Amino acid sequence: MSYVIGIDTGGTYTDAVLLDSSKQGEARVERKAKAFTTHDELEKGIRNSIANLRLSDSERKQIKKVVLSTTLATNAIVEGKISKVGLILIGEAPRGKLASEFVNQISGSVNIKGSVLLHITPGEVAQAVKELMPHVDSIAVSGMASVRNPVLEQSVRKIINNMCELPVVCGHELVSNLGFLERTNTAIINAGLLPIINNFVKAIKAVLKENNISAPVFVVKGDGSIIKIDVIKKTPVDTVLSGPASSIIGAINLTGLDDAIVADMGGTTTDTGIVRKKRVELSLEGALVGSWKIRIKSAKLYTFGLGGDSDIKLIDGAIKVGPERVLPACRGGQDTVTPTDILHYTEEFVEWDKERAAASIEKQASKAGLHTDEYVSRVKDAVADKIYDNVSEYGISELPIVAIGAPAESWYHIAREKYAFKLVVPRHYEVANAVGAATAGIHAEVEAIIRPGEQGFGYLVHTKIGRYSFKEKEKALLKAIEVTRECAEKIITDQNLEIASVSCMCEDIYNSRGQLICEQIDIQSDGEINLNKVVNPGKYLETRIKIMATGKDLFYQAAN
Repeated sequence: MSYVIGIDTGGTYTDAVLLDSSKQGEARVERKAKAFTTHDELEKGIRNSIANLRLSDSERKQIKKVVLSTTLATNAIVEGKISKVGLILIGEAPRGKLASEFVNQISGSVNIKGSVLLHITPGEVAQAVKELMPHVDSIAVSGMASVRNPVLEQSVRKIINNMCELPVVCGHELVSNLGFLERTNTAIINAGLLPIINNFVKAIKAVLKENNISAPVFVVKGDGSIIKIDVIKKTPVDTVLSGPASSIIGAINLTGLDDAIVADMGGTTTDTGIVRKKRVELSLEGALVGSWKIRIKSAKLYTFGLGGDSDIKLIDGAIKVGPERVLPACRGGQDTVTPTDILHYTEEFVEWDKERAAASIEKQASKAGLHTDEYVSRVKDAVADKIYDNVSEYGISELPIVAIGAPAESWYHIAREKYAFKLVVPRHYEVANAVGAATAGIHAEVEAIIRPGEQGFGYLVHTKIGRYSFKEKEKALLKAIEVTRECAEKIITDQNLEIASVSCMCEDIYNSRGQLICEQIDIQSDGEINLNKVVNPGKYLETRIKIMATGKDLFYQAAN
């Protein structure tokens, strides 16, 4: 027998599930539990949720993996609680607001082709570092076009490492595409999260030790994949939006659907995302968290202000639901009304104090000059309207809506009664995020591009670790695949995991009369490359290479 524990720290609850790896679908869920999320110290809520699973000594010994999805990074960014970060900018500054007030610029320049136009001056770097050291907890390094050639960022990092023990984050390590401002802020925010995630990791390990659980621990990333907790200490920004990504994975595994809209209704908001061919649809633009645009691989989400704790008011004769969050009257709120209180009044969901909920609803209805039942009916209509208005933008007639999250079963059935749409509410819907964490796959995706060389002659290969130049395209392509594959496989093997599979996607991009033409490049099983697919191409722009390495895992077959 092999078990996996999945844990999700949501806005209201921290959910935990014990999954049996020998079973499939909803039958995997051996046990589930909830505890209130403790926002200041997430590990307390995690400790309580594990305790509520009531694990036997035998079960503890058979736990092979623990997976967390956490709001820690997202909350720290939104609340402005990241640590102080010093930024060293190589060359000119990006246009726009930077996420750090401690900024020093040094000379150095790389052009869009990756050629070094101006090398750094070690003495200037050292002086910049000396000025920052007394004021910051970590240092970020960023230079324009560093993704085309990271050599200057790498040189600056080496000097910093020789001078002090402060953590250093370089922009090219996190982001592979252009976008100087977003890449710089992503590096700053990642650096600012380092001490926060480090303390969290220590706390989680202590909680598991208390519970005699010695299994390896993983964290869900924003793209729905998982990574060992000790590895994520280097790139905590990758955990942004891990909760919503987990919910989509959970919906996939609980329903078995290939394509769906997933609506995860929590305490404050509802996160909606798309599943295509059992895969999380990713955002091409990164993620907007608080006031910062960060370039990470994350689920493509639409979030609207509707949850079980949304504040309900009657304003100018109209029912207003959210986006503000309040403590429901049934849980001790003073004269508040929320969707959760409405369900207590109608007895469709009763978990806490029904009488307090009814009293608060009656008081608000009286102020509005309405009979209580009429007021409740209007609120239910308003919530149903808000659900339909927000999810219908996805094309409601084409895809089923999978509703998950604690309040979802009641409210989405209410909405379907008013608006006919395809609805699936799976068993264990209320802990789908934790199920998603436990069943998420282990994979690493690394990208590279090939572009025309200097003055249009030859080909340049731009990879995560450096730039290469070749006269022939096929040799450039072979090098790009070799380096990118090594990088992807290293992410898996550095976690002491076996590689289950490696896939490669290569495509040529051309511009013909203002329109992009994409042509897939065939790579045979023996490594032979077919470059002759394009018919009447336009101007060659670049070749994009994407390698995905997948790690072996208890839920490998189901998660992939």
